[in-house]
Amino acid sequence: MKSIYKYIFTVVALFAVTATFGQSVHDLRLNEMMIKNVDNYADEYGRHVPWVEIFNTAYNTVNITGCYLTDDTTGLAAAGKKGGEVPARWYRIPTDQKMYMPQRSFLIFYLDDSPLYGPYHASFSPEKSKTHYIALISSNGKELLDLVEYPVELRDTSRTYGYLLDGVRDPKAFKQGKRQEGELDYLGEFTPASSNETGAKISKQDKLKRDDPYGIGMAIISMAVVFTALIMIYIMLKIFNYVSRRSTQKSKAKTAATPAAAMPAKAGDEKDDIVDGPTCAAIGTALHLHFGSMHDEESEIITINMPSKHYSPWAQKELTMKRNPRR
Repeated sequence: MKSIYKYIFTVVALFAVTATFGQSVHDLRLNEMMIKNVDNYADEYGRHVPWVEIFNTAYNTVNITGCYLTDDTTGLAAAGKKGGEVPARWYRIPTDQKMYMPQRSFLIFYLDDSPLYGPYHASFSPEKSKTHYIALISSNGKELLDLVEYPVELRDTSRTYGYLLDGVRDPKAFKQGKRQEGELDYLGEFTPASSNETGAKISKQDKLKRDDPYGIGMAIISMAVVFTALIMIYIMLKIFNYVSRRSTQKSKAKTAATPAAAMPAKAGDEKDDIVDGPTCAAIGTALHLHFGSMHDEESEIITINMPSKHYSPWAQKELTMKRNPRR
């Protein structure tokens, strides 16, 4: 039974780890930013300062606490090492209830070099920076989650820059330090804490009709999901069967290896191996009478001898009747 619990725990752990890595801080994107904020979005103090919008592309809640915002990734390798110091221009996102980003949600951080103003105010300002990019780094200081390189002209114009489609990018181009044309660009409208897609949206039903008019793709996906689930169930049943057989074999082997307990002898159960003389004589006599001529053989015929003077009362009705009246 302990082995079964171990296998069940392993399967559950694998599913949990898969779900954790499937949707985590790696799904966060620097969705939109504004460097020269003259009279647009204001912070909680009414000031117009640079800001950046982070978008959670996942379909579950992601905790952004501990991640870093920066405009200088020079110390990325050193900060990731054990005992390495975090550069001064790295802003570590503190613990706060709002740092738990719900699915497909947005979060604004102000790049005003005023971290004492609150948890949403970074410790650097792109207006004072020599670089022209904003980076989001994981909490371990080793992974670059997202980096958006904005045009230098963005510092002189009151416009926003970001993803035309919320959080959509080419992973291969991002790893190579390139970007696909049309993914990141100037936005026609500034949309802090909301979607960058301001045009008319096509419903999912219309997209499905457009992309799969005959339903072939949907049928293939449905069959793949069903067969995948059946294969997983089959594997789990095989594992349980194997574990059960192993457990049964172990229990049988243990039972066979255990010596049977000797039954206590009862009083009077002891038998003498030596038979005395009178007993042997009695046994011999009984055998002799059984097999010898002294044995009677019954003919199953009954003979009755009747005396001549005395008659048997059998079949004499007058002797069996009482005299009445008595004389």
